[in-house]
Amino acid sequence: MAIERHHDARLPRRVLLVGWDAADWQVIRPLVAQGLMPTLASLLGRGASGDLATTRPILSPILWNSIATGRLPEAHGVFGFTEPVPDGPGIRPVASTSRRCKALWNILTQSGLRSNVVGWYASHPAEPILGAMVSNQVEFRSEDERPGAPLPAGSVHPPELAADLAACRVHPAEIDAAAVLPFVPDAARDAERPGNRIGKLRHLLAQTASVHAMAVRLMQLEDWDFTAVYYEGIDRFGHEFMEFHPPRMAEVGEADFDAYRHCMVGAYRFHDMLLDTLLQLAGDDTAVIVMSDHGYWNDHRRPDPRPGKSGPVEWHRPFGMIAAAGPGIRAGARLNGANIMDIAPTVLALLGLPAAADMPGRTLAEGLEGVAEQPRIASWDREPGECGMHPADARIDPEEARAALKQLVDLGYVAAPGDDDERTRRDTVDGNRLQLVQSKVHWHDHAGALEELARLEGEVRESIGVCMLRAQCLLSLGRLEEAAAAVDAAAGQGGVAAEQLRAAIDMAAGRHGAAAERLRGLVASGHGAQAHAMLGQALAALGELDEAERSMHASLSDEPEDPEVLCALSGLRLRRGDAEGALESGLRAASLRMDDPRIHLAVGRAFMALGEHAEAVTALSACVAQAPGWEHAARELQEARRKAGG
Repeated sequence: MAIERHHDARLPRRVLLVGWDAADWQVIRPLVAQGLMPTLASLLGRGASGDLATTRPILSPILWNSIATGRLPEAHGVFGFTEPVPDGPGIRPVASTSRRCKALWNILTQSGLRSNVVGWYASHPAEPILGAMVSNQVEFRSEDERPGAPLPAGSVHPPELAADLAACRVHPAEIDAAAVLPFVPDAARDAERPGNRIGKLRHLLAQTASVHAMAVRLMQLEDWDFTAVYYEGIDRFGHEFMEFHPPRMAEVGEADFDAYRHCMVGAYRFHDMLLDTLLQLAGDDTAVIVMSDHGYWNDHRRPDPRPGKSGPVEWHRPFGMIAAAGPGIRAGARLNGANIMDIAPTVLALLGLPAAADMPGRTLAEGLEGVAEQPRIASWDREPGECGMHPADARIDPEEARAALKQLVDLGYVAAPGDDDERTRRDTVDGNRLQLVQSKVHWHDHAGALEELARLEGEVRESIGVCMLRAQCLLSLGRLEEAAAAVDAAAGQGGVAAEQLRAAIDMAAGRHGAAAERLRGLVASGHGAQAHAMLGQALAALGELDEAERSMHASLSDEPEDPEVLCALSGLRLRRGDAEGALESGLRAASLRMDDPRIHLAVGRAFMALGEHAEAVTALSACVAQAPGWEHAARELQEARRKAGG
């Protein structure tokens, strides 16, 4: 079946998608208020914006492939940073050949639309799409590479653009003092300190500038319908410099704090300047979306930065950002409950194309104006025609793979490969399977998660983390005795996580007093937000409503954007007869996350209590659609419809 593009004069002529890895409103909004990010401020002044919930696990290769495809990891096939080499020994970074389904640029190629794609995660080797692509493996990785060196083979499509784009690549040696000073004002003195980070700063600036220069060049060369540019800079700046961001962390020395305290603000301002160029090139007839895959802890919730105390993923906050403006975008709209799975359907709608039924995200209709959403097709993967994907057996140059793997090791994302190749490959498969388990847990497929856990082959199978995951899945399936046995299998080594799981098992079994006692112990020993939230729910079940609400507020004071706690607070307030307060908390939760049926149920119940039956029908319908097996929700929806006269 051929898919016809429905073009409306009110639609944008084209779409520009800008990915800022790890960009966070908590950092951005103060800078916008101070006038330090004028480009994004102008976008906000004429467009739509909101939080963008991520999915778990919060790993860039998984997330950016979900964003590009609109599909879950089990569908797109990218489960981590590395994978076993398909036809030989060793492991390699995930690649464009790892992806099993069509990305936006493949869909657009099939639909006759031209795309530019620059730097997207796991896009090497570049795909032969209609338009141009520069893969994510074009930065200078070795000291032996000199300015002007050719780009790696396979990193550019069409290949004849490679020489032109190589001239756009910025070498760290070309980053002079004038470029460094806005980030490190006393760079000359700091460069004399042993272990200084000036070299790393120059490398990050060069990588970001290279991606930008190549994107600009492609936007200038030929007309296009869609341009997607991925900037990894803010995330990599964060891993290098967020520990020095004010206020000073107790673990950070004064000299390092003084030297690098401006780096994160500098990174955001740098990206804002680059965005200005993209907007000028795109023109007024282009819809622009700027978004991130997740946020980045930047305040008192930053983990301990000392070596071995925390991993890179622990710095990732579960809410990113989205801002959009231009034709087809409703000015001043608030994007409520958006998540990263909504990006692909929304881009397709802006280009007059249908989303597919196998894309779990929604079109962000509240942020669109004059855009008619097309009826969904079954799956873009079933549509015939050339789409520019590689055959699955496409090879990747081993030297390039080794260089890219070394960078992942240097960033701390993966361990260096060992001498035992069979074990390295098995551990890589197990690690990726664990990422898939976390994704299934996030999407409430606990039975599927248990099946994947049973397929683990290495030592990790009996690790503390896997015991906790297994217990969590068993608990969610109501298999309480097995869940308790899985926690006990941790042999007392599960720490806080094990104690919280035991409390959750107690609550599921109706032992709310025992749960409250456990959780009070955790709160007393300083284990903050989650223990406070669970204690609030246990106390609510015991009828101790005042103390329960205090505990939930204590949790929210530590993490104000926790949709699960806000949902629980909504239910508590409704029990206290405060329907207005219940609705307020429920709507706040929904503004952060729209894919949780518990939140829609809480909002629907609050509307019912207020006598707003039509609104209750809307909320409860969303609940039943997301949780069709919830018979109680179906009954409440039926009652709401009766009272609404429908």
